[in-house]
Amino acid sequence: MTFKRDADLSHWQNDPLKKIIILKKHVVDGTKIDSFEIRQYTHHCSSQRYHTIYTIYMETGNNKIETKYNLGIQMNDDNNIENMAQCITNFNGVYSTINRLLIELDNP
Repeated sequence: MTFKRDADLSHWQNDPLKKIIILKKHVVDGTKIDSFEIRQYTHHCSSQRYHTIYTIYMETGNNKIETKYNLGIQMNDDNNIENMAQCITNFNGVYSTINRLLIELDNP
């Protein structure tokens, strides 16, 4: 199984602080999606601030991919994982996001 991950994400090595599974065990355009989720990572940097990044993670039968979704400096009421998940499911579209990730997996 291959794992394709944005190079920028090497800064966030630990397990996600939080994750929301949006879709599990579903077939999209003939590809079995085992898991499609949004993840939140938080990192404490040297300037005494917490940095938060949101990623989209998808796992298929043969591949895994994780890519940046949104980057914020600090958490606040408007910038949280629940709002990000709602944005994906209501506005961006789950299937269009999955299709973008499937295209990315096809590119070397």
